[in-house]
Amino acid sequence: MSAINRCLFLDAQHNLRIEEREVPIPQKGEVLIKIAANGICGSDVHFYKDGRLGNFVVTEPYIPGHEASGTVEALGEGAKNFKEGDRVVIEPGIACGLCSFCKSGRYNLCPDVVFMSAPPVNGTFCDYITIQESFVFRIPDSLTLTEAALAEPAAVAVHCVNRARIPLGATGVIVGAGPIGLLVLQAFKAAGGGRAICVDPVESRLNAAKKLGADLTYPPGGPNLENIGDVVFETAGSKEATAALFGMARHGGKVIQAGFPDGNAVKLDIATLIEKELDYAGVHRYANAYGTAVTWLSDGRIKTDGLITHKFDFSHAAEAFKWAAENPGQTIKVVVEN
Repeated sequence: MSAINRCLFLDAQHNLRIEEREVPIPQKGEVLIKIAANGICGSDVHFYKDGRLGNFVVTEPYIPGHEASGTVEALGEGAKNFKEGDRVVIEPGIACGLCSFCKSGRYNLCPDVVFMSAPPVNGTFCDYITIQESFVFRIPDSLTLTEAALAEPAAVAVHCVNRARIPLGATGVIVGAGPIGLLVLQAFKAAGGGRAICVDPVESRLNAAKKLGADLTYPPGGPNLENIGDVVFETAGSKEATAALFGMARHGGKVIQAGFPDGNAVKLDIATLIEKELDYAGVHRYANAYGTAVTWLSDGRIKTDGLITHKFDFSHAAEAFKWAAENPGQTIKVVVEN
């Protein structure tokens, strides 16, 4: 294949540069995908700004990105579920398929999982990637390839509501109205949730939440935030927000932690957790959520209107990262189109 494979590399000095590499050849059971669009995730911004997220640290240049859509370009030996030209999205966490977590359906906890764009593993900010076909999902024509780049964060939202086991008609509080929070809001409603309350310090994001179905919106510390949620979701990655979660939950409620607070450690009021007998659950990426995410995006239960606020061409990918990092108040989701 004579095509050029442009790849975006991020180094430990926070520099981004585009380099040309050979187009990879799909191996047994793999497909070659021509990337059409990539969303910039909050984790990508963390690696760009801070050089780390949680226990993952940028030490050597690597390719970021894991919110990708594209078309199937070629098939490796034995790949039989797709044909050239199929429009697809990728699930970027490649599990072993053999361990007890994989066999029980919780493959996101696989100790040998290879997650694209968790340094030093390369991600999807390039023109071509290869991936096992079992981690590829066909998308319908009703969904554009740019919209489909939101399938990965939508899968996070689906996993959040799956972890919450939402009672029908429950009241939900979504703390953080960024991309994940706005997707959780919609997934909560799609899963049978009732009244939804969004909390965020940025007025434009609260306005977006209203348009996407929030019944009430408040800034942090606003009125009526104590003891109101049957389910409380933390999607902001904020120490202050995390410390306030138990107070927002009703007795017997559920608290779902999806965001990574800065520095990882947070002082929590465990007495409130115990006295209210709350269920406190973490969310680590997703498992068995992609099919639902694609369906809800396709049929409109999860809308992308207003979520994609900025688009950049791949040749300006470094500018896209800089914009996302420096303008969080004006940005919900940045998508880079190849």
